[in-house]
Amino acid sequence: MSACSQPFLGTDFWKPKQKRVLIVEDNHLDAALFGALLESQGHLVLKAANATDGLKLARENEPDLIIMDVKLPDISGFEATRTLKAEDATRNIPIIVTSAYGPFADKDELRECGCDAYMPTPIEITGFVNLIHSFLSKPPASKTG
Repeated sequence: MSACSQPFLGTDFWKPKQKRVLIVEDNHLDAALFGALLESQGHLVLKAANATDGLKLARENEPDLIIMDVKLPDISGFEATRTLKAEDATRNIPIIVTSAYGPFADKDELRECGCDAYMPTPIEITGFVNLIHSFLSKPPASKTG
């Protein structure tokens, strides 16, 4: 049997697995931009306009990545990130925190809340896509704590 006689696996065999990304963002323009960029890369996008809905979607869907705004209408993105990182089912989901505060963001709070990366807004598109792929190309972390 030659190497060429293996069964045909189809064209989807070479496509990267579609990943689920949750965007927790109350600014509709930022949410739309992040979503369009992620969908253009073939990913499934879930959206929440506040932290309460974001926590619910994260628990129900266990996305591969979360993009979390800092300033949300109900509770802060920092507090939502702390909550997710404290729960067994969601602690290993990477979280990228975004903020329009840019260089004024509290670096100690970013580190303390457990976020995995920080991206100031407005975003630089190539940097955003590269950061997203740096997380989505990693094998999933173990769900056990």
